[in-house]
Amino acid sequence: MPDFVLADLYKNTLVITADATKPGPRPPAQGTQTMPEKKPETVPAAQKKWYLGDNKRGIVILVNDETAPFINDEWLDTLSKLLGALKITLADTAIVNMHNHPVVFAQLQKELNARHIFLFGVTTEQIQLPFAIPDYQAQSFAGCTILRAPFVTLVSPAKTTDGIKAEKRKLWESLKKIAF
Repeated sequence: MPDFVLADLYKNTLVITADATKPGPRPPAQGTQTMPEKKPETVPAAQKKWYLGDNKRGIVILVNDETAPFINDEWLDTLSKLLGALKITLADTAIVNMHNHPVVFAQLQKELNARHIFLFGVTTEQIQLPFAIPDYQAQSFAGCTILRAPFVTLVSPAKTTDGIKAEKRKLWESLKKIAF
């Protein structure tokens, strides 16, 4: 085919300009239609999920784990078993890693509607509460039950020593007293 026939057949679809060798976006040639530019969808920072779980029952679990985005697998497995014994699923909870996402009590109440907060290796001072509580003592404050325990209570049963077993027993006794 002669070049003038090809040019006439494809006059609205293919245009080469003198600037074709320059990198970057080019304006569309006259008489051509362009598809609207599709922008990548991004989730606004305020809507990004900063906790693990569905928070169906307002049970917030705070950990301080520098090895994982939310909680390491060993602690999650132990926590799942502990909660399962209380007839609570991970979907009922919101697990927040204070190492990656520091929060305060007021934020937990406002954004997660926290009714119960369990602190594992986290102090009341870190979430800006005006008091300290000893390990395993449930404390009510502003419509919320707060319980603190050392992170060793989340250690895998395979790594449990007699001392850790005693700590886990104390945690279990405290949790049984809380009305969920």
